[in-house]
Amino acid sequence: MLDQEFIQKMKERLMQERLEVRADIEELSQPEAPMDNPDEDDLANDAVEDILQGSSLAVLRNLLDRIDSALERIKDGTYGICLETGKEIPKEVLENEPWAEVLPPIMRHKLEETL
Repeated sequence: MLDQEFIQKMKERLMQERLEVRADIEELSQPEAPMDNPDEDDLANDAVEDILQGSSLAVLRNLLDRIDSALERIKDGTYGICLETGKEIPKEVLENEPWAEVLPPIMRHKLEETL
């Protein structure tokens, strides 16, 4: 079972990550300055940048959702419990990815082998 000190540490990290991700989303969501006399290359580059920006925003929004979900699990007392197996997620995993929801596949595989 995860101790309260560790959970508090993870909560603080999650809150900091949340602020950073929200700032990144805000920055990427700012409108671009219009181009003066764009040529075909400019328009093509702009289209590629729009696609990359859209992908980045999707990834950041997904991460924000996962962070918010982890904060909810802290509130309801289920933080650090794998959503698929019900087993505890090791501290080492949570330290690397505080928003982790499930055991890494290799750990799930090892758990299945022992059953």
